[in-house]
Amino acid sequence: MPISNPIKALIGLAVAFAATVGGARLAFEASSHAQSPTATAPWAQDRMEFVAWNGQRWTAWVHDGRFELTPQSEGTWHRHSNTTIAYIGWDGELWQARVDDGRFRVARRGEWGDHSETIDSLRYRDWSGNRKVRTVTQLTR
Repeated sequence: MPISNPIKALIGLAVAFAATVGGARLAFEASSHAQSPTATAPWAQDRMEFVAWNGQRWTAWVHDGRFELTPQSEGTWHRHSNTTIAYIGWDGELWQARVDDGRFRVARRGEWGDHSETIDSLRYRDWSGNRKVRTVTQLTR
């Protein structure tokens, strides 16, 4: 029994739809990996590469409730541990953060008085100016 034209049309539309969705998925995967070559690396999310208030580039992770910090280029700066980091947020504002019972305590411009708050994740700009998010769990080694 031959297939009627309306059924052929529906089958054709379904195949075209599936091909479009599959192609879009492949294009997304290819472009997202091209923009972030380390996205699939196992260590990619256990650190943060951020820009400090003074413009210096640092890599940070959390160990024993403190930030372990490594400068991009040593010279004036060296690897060390600190209770806080000073970073640039998504909004371009200067923020300071510390680890506080599995979460972050942050203060805009380091004003720790009445202006600090506890948050689940840091929203910061990486070395390229991209918006990144990290939690204490992601950064803990």
